[in-house]
Amino acid sequence: MEDNLILEGLLSMVTELKEKQEAQATPASREETLERLGAIEQALSELHSNSAVPEEKLRVIQSQLDDIRSRMQGQQKNIEDTKKITLETYRCFKVMIDTLGSCKTDKEEATPLPFYQRIYNKVASWIRPGLFVFSAVLVVCSVSIFLNVRLAERMQQLQDNDMKYRYLLMQGQADGETFDMLENKFKWQRDNGFIRSLTDSVMDFEYCIQKQAEALERARLLNEQAEQLKKEADKLGKP
Repeated sequence: MEDNLILEGLLSMVTELKEKQEAQATPASREETLERLGAIEQALSELHSNSAVPEEKLRVIQSQLDDIRSRMQGQQKNIEDTKKITLETYRCFKVMIDTLGSCKTDKEEATPLPFYQRIYNKVASWIRPGLFVFSAVLVVCSVSIFLNVRLAERMQQLQDNDMKYRYLLMQGQADGETFDMLENKFKWQRDNGFIRSLTDSVMDFEYCIQKQAEALERARLLNEQAEQLKKEADKLGKP
């Protein structure tokens, strides 16, 4: 009775191992399976010596054990074959990539440049320095012209302000209407004819003032000389 229970237990263990092996593409725990197979074979060898155990059941268990071992060997071989195929594929792929790279490099080095490309490179090597110098000169000229225009505008503004100030001095008065008229003629609605006429009037006025000042200065000097001569004559006339 006890041997039959052992036999039934071994048969269930072998069946469980076979089902697990058939359900997995690769064994998840090979060491555990080998340990179980060793224990089952050891127990099976002990049962062979017992005549009470049916030989048919022992053969069934042994057949299943052999089937499990053959499957494990096949799986191990498949794993090793897969590794070999993977390594060989990687090696071939690497060799192919290196070969293609070397062929491409050799082709690029061996292919000569077209004639027009060589001419373009030669002309470009001559033109680049001159183009840089031309660009620098163009920038300098542009900046110089801009500064000169700004300077001319500033000088014109200073001249206009000077002429407006001299005109106000000539008029002897400065009111809002006069300021508005000057700003309109000089700035907002510039009238060059009015400006020339005003400039001539101011210059004529200043010329007359200058002549009057010179005449007054000469008269003052003559008066001083006359006074000086009179004083000297008075000194000489005294006994």
